[in-house]
Amino acid sequence: MYYDGLKGKVDPQIIIPELPEYATNNAHMFYLLCPSLDYRTKLMGYLKEKGIQTTFHYLPLHSSAYYQDKHDGRVLVNCDRYGDTLVRLPLFYELTDDEVNKIVDAIVSFKA
Repeated sequence: MYYDGLKGKVDPQIIIPELPEYATNNAHMFYLLCPSLDYRTKLMGYLKEKGIQTTFHYLPLHSSAYYQDKHDGRVLVNCDRYGDTLVRLPLFYELTDDEVNKIVDAIVSFKA
């Protein structure tokens, strides 16, 4: 429902996941990729104001307090990009179609 509701309707700066025909998906999450950390922060704040709880996916290991002194200093562009721009949408067993539609409508109406 997220994919069908968002495809072609969201800000073109937002990337929604594409699943190639040859692949399968375990469907444990649905995410968006925002163009920047600032954009993601604004989107998450906007959704929160509408009663929609989202989260970012992870903190890259090399950025964590534990690992910073172990990291060799290489720039990890993709790791940083996904850490800064990925936002997870609500996805759980009791989530209703009406709730998904509310979330989709909110994302579609978002203007950065």
